[in-house]
Amino acid sequence: MAVISEIPTEVLIEIFYLLCKNSINVCELNNSYCKENFPWAVGLVSRQWRTAFLSYPPIWASLTLSDIHSSKSSRIWNPESYAKEVSRRLALYLERSGRYPLRLDICLWSVHTNKFITMALEMLSACSHRWRTANFDLFLDRPLDSILPCKGKLPTLEWLEIRCRADRKHVRDIFEVAPRLTHAYIEPWARSSGWILPWTQLTELILMLDGLFVMENRDVPYLLSMLHNIRELRFTFNHDKFRGFSQFAPTPLNQLRVLEVYHPAMLSWFEAPSLCEIYFTDCQERSNYGEPLDVHGQISSLVQRSSCRIRKLSFASCREFYVGTLKDVEELVIDYQHSRRVRPSVDISSLPKLRLLTIICSIEENVESLVNSLTTALKSARVPTRSECSSGTPTSLLERVTVELHCDQEQPKIPKILLSVADEWPVVVFRTRRS
Repeated sequence: MAVISEIPTEVLIEIFYLLCKNSINVCELNNSYCKENFPWAVGLVSRQWRTAFLSYPPIWASLTLSDIHSSKSSRIWNPESYAKEVSRRLALYLERSGRYPLRLDICLWSVHTNKFITMALEMLSACSHRWRTANFDLFLDRPLDSILPCKGKLPTLEWLEIRCRADRKHVRDIFEVAPRLTHAYIEPWARSSGWILPWTQLTELILMLDGLFVMENRDVPYLLSMLHNIRELRFTFNHDKFRGFSQFAPTPLNQLRVLEVYHPAMLSWFEAPSLCEIYFTDCQERSNYGEPLDVHGQISSLVQRSSCRIRKLSFASCREFYVGTLKDVEELVIDYQHSRRVRPSVDISSLPKLRLLTIICSIEENVESLVNSLTTALKSARVPTRSECSSGTPTSLLERVTVELHCDQEQPKIPKILLSVADEWPVVVFRTRRS
């Protein structure tokens, strides 16, 4: 401790801030559950450390207001006392955050926590001029009345994530005026009941479309026509069955570079001369497992009308897919992580400029299927084996094949059958990631 005590306070607080991976949960009142976690643990080391982390505003500017993981705390308090204590701590943490921009993570699902919701949200709304990022995950839209005062008072908000349907018209435009908002995640969205945002200034948008009637009511072209500055656009869908899309003229999105869709037919919606990355998240995995996913026609049509160059393709699907010949693709990502069946083989011989291939999957399932898929890809790309490399055989353009293995263990063992593939083909590398 003698050496540690000599560390200047300004250095200590920067170290603490870098270690602060999780935001502070205002609703967790039983400190015994979190005393071993950062930042609370440092307060038990010495008075100097406690003073340092208590007095550094950025540590207190990232707050979680959640009624899901705080159930253990709430059991030992009666509702009125619990609400008062949450409000007291929230006020204290906001005071400690000074004028630093706030990062908020608000998750309210219980119908039995109204005692503290109103007070807490009103308190946060009073600080809306300091919101930088805000994440709302709400089971019901009742709490939204408590943040109505922040309407028109969001000068620093840059990122908004909201999972809640805006069924009541008087709350739909809470975030309509936010001059610095550029990134948004909205779930679900429809023109009649969705949120109204400053669409024209967004550069990144993730949108879950609300049912098939979104297409039937032509909500999509209405929205696309406002996304003048969008660079990254990702669509998800809350309906398992695909029954086709309404046809409409492609919308020009001149700044769009990254696009994610859940069906190739969605590419017909766009004219995007700057587009260079396409992600396919297949919504038909369960019902149409046996049917190949054919993306060649739609991609070729998009490239022809947009004069764009697609350099990266990504697939999250358990189906076999056909890409055809795409001369500009340099990187291919295939995500088998959620596949519960045999992983289909990958033929990449039609991608002449492919340099990087990434395969993502779970380490616990179907290793033999992964080996077959991997070796088929290597052979189709004419990647030289270790013996061919040593003999001076001309190499393919494929520079690296990364196999990303997701698992539940901290330090998993890579199966020998996979390591044997890397022994034979030097371009193959493995990396593991905690699920």
